[in-house]
Amino acid sequence: MIVLRYYARFGGQGTSVRRGLTLNTSTSQSWLREFRKSSRMYNEDSKSEKIGPSYYSLFPQTLKSGPPPNGPFAVDIRKLRSEFLKLQSRTHPDLARTDADKSQYESASSQLNKAYSTLASPLSRALYLLESVGMGVEEDAARKMPQDPELLMEVYELLEEIENCQSEEEAADLSSSIEARIGITEKEVEESFDTHDLERAKNSTVTLKYWVNIREALKEWEPGKPFRMVH
Repeated sequence: MIVLRYYARFGGQGTSVRRGLTLNTSTSQSWLREFRKSSRMYNEDSKSEKIGPSYYSLFPQTLKSGPPPNGPFAVDIRKLRSEFLKLQSRTHPDLARTDADKSQYESASSQLNKAYSTLASPLSRALYLLESVGMGVEEDAARKMPQDPELLMEVYELLEEIENCQSEEEAADLSSSIEARIGITEKEVEESFDTHDLERAKNSTVTLKYWVNIREALKEWEPGKPFRMVH
């Protein structure tokens, strides 16, 4: 058994965490076998109409009930991050005994990173779940304006307010307004998935994508600078 200690930096949302992690090769080898099993299970199930368990199966402690409707849409981010950091300690390339093992460890680490970043965000989690059942919304959200007349009017009015924004104080007020819209829409997305109303979930996710896009564009706002929203 080889035990290594190293320090890794993990950051997100403007934060960074520095932790010491103990790497145990025998434990890691056992976990890697379970990781492969989870990946195979996903590859088989992803062909069905059910929501594939791939990313959810990688975090059995935090997401033991699986994806909705069996498990809740909401995720305890602190628990998810804690489990993610523990799992990352088992995929360090230095634990590999051969070049083939190293490639597998790197692949496992990459998939863990992608799974964590996807599940940690309500929007990316919703997009992932919808994609898993063949109801992807990326193209809808990227190429079309809202079909709902009320939502369309609300989007246009908000974009006009941002266009006419003259000060950082006004921008901060608009940011708060957008965050409120995001919060309300995230709740609608959550309720839709928890009741397995996937059509409503898709519509709510498209709406959420608009608000998130506007929020991200507003972060680049500067007085006198043309405002452009990337769909």
